[in-house]
Amino acid sequence: MNNQASEARIAELESEVKTLKKQLQLLQDIEDIKRLQCAYGYYLEHWMADEIIDCFSKSPEVSATFVEGTYNGPEGIRRYFNPDRVVPPEFLHMVMQVSPVITVDEDGKRAKGRWYGYGTILSRPSFPLDPAYMAVIYEMDYIREDGVWKILVLRLNMHYAYTHGGPPPVPPESEEPPAERPKLTPDVWAEYETGYPSGYIYPMHFPHPVTGKPSTEAKRNATLKLKPSRYKSW
Repeated sequence: MNNQASEARIAELESEVKTLKKQLQLLQDIEDIKRLQCAYGYYLEHWMADEIIDCFSKSPEVSATFVEGTYNGPEGIRRYFNPDRVVPPEFLHMVMQVSPVITVDEDGKRAKGRWYGYGTILSRPSFPLDPAYMAVIYEMDYIREDGVWKILVLRLNMHYAYTHGGPPPVPPESEEPPAERPKLTPDVWAEYETGYPSGYIYPMHFPHPVTGKPSTEAKRNATLKLKPSRYKSW
């Protein structure tokens, strides 16, 4: 093999190595994001507020949207998860983070993810969603900061929270009164009810994996007559 052929082969191998390194980094990023999201779910189980908050970016862009509305900035994230909140031992909020579709930006600095969340909420203090079986959609934005993936935007769309038999009574041996329902203080209130049975499909961040075309939920959603959100009155 002459020098020219050798140089061409070396250049080809270097290109292959570069491509493989990029693919390997993409797979590692996806695994790191999965680990982050699943850790968030485990911390949620007993409302480990400090650990939950540390999953989020400290960027002013950070936000979290729940059924009542959106909490903006690091202060909003902290206000919602509230490390000073007293959580009784009986509190249990198990939300399985499943069926991820993760899309990492070409530059590897940001990513998006869609997940199902299935679980239960159980707690001795009573309010209308206690105990409940729940199903949600998460649409997430992630950001890499100092080499570590963090949550930049959390968007939760509640499909349903089904209660069976009403809230449990306070055990007779306890003299502690039921805790009041946490006050809702979003920076932006939700406008409409988008859970079941509204028929609303939360917008998907990813194109169709076969056709490459955008999905058609916007067309369907435009035909729906959504009810105004009830949460402002809470």
